[in-house]
Amino acid sequence: METDQIRMCPTHGYFRGEKCQCDQAGRPILDGGRTIQLGKMVSGALRHFPEKLRLEMDKRGWVDMESLITALEDRYRWFYREHLFALIESDVKGRYEIKEDKIRARYAHSVDVDLDFPLNERPELYYGTTEEEADRILEVGLKTVNQRYLHLSTSFDEAIRVAKYRTDQPIVIIINARQAQESGIKIMNVSEQICLSEIIPPTFLEIIS
Repeated sequence: METDQIRMCPTHGYFRGEKCQCDQAGRPILDGGRTIQLGKMVSGALRHFPEKLRLEMDKRGWVDMESLITALEDRYRWFYREHLFALIESDVKGRYEIKEDKIRARYAHSVDVDLDFPLNERPELYYGTTEEEADRILEVGLKTVNQRYLHLSTSFDEAIRVAKYRTDQPIVIIINARQAQESGIKIMNVSEQICLSEIIPPTFLEIIS
């Protein structure tokens, strides 16, 4: 868990691992075990069970920052507010965002939220899956199971990387995002790697690998 520890570099800020990109060891903030523990709780609170920590979430997924900090202080005797900012700022996947006195998860919600990210402008997007699932997807389309939105990859390579968590022989489905959006399907750009979407019918899907 050495790669999960969080440290503070005086030049580059919070980072994960033993050394910063500038080769400085920095100041210890959280060990790997507590980073994982805190990360799971913050993820759960902002994506799946805000009520468990008595948090009020608005329709865009935002919760009050101070309320989250208070809830974490009540749960973990070792926690103090710097830990939350260190967790967020050192997260290379950009899972969370802060706006003024609010915080939210950017993706992977199971709670019913209506996110408001900019609309996607890429003509094509990608979805990595297993060989077994690919044929069914082409029949019924891409649908969510336990999450509020579909998670689409912005590149073929990213789709392969994601699918390899589930299979050694990934299949990639290409999505005609332009036509899908012209038909009224909402697709949002969340990061350089991820777009979020509503259900996508098979009309806009094709296997390319």
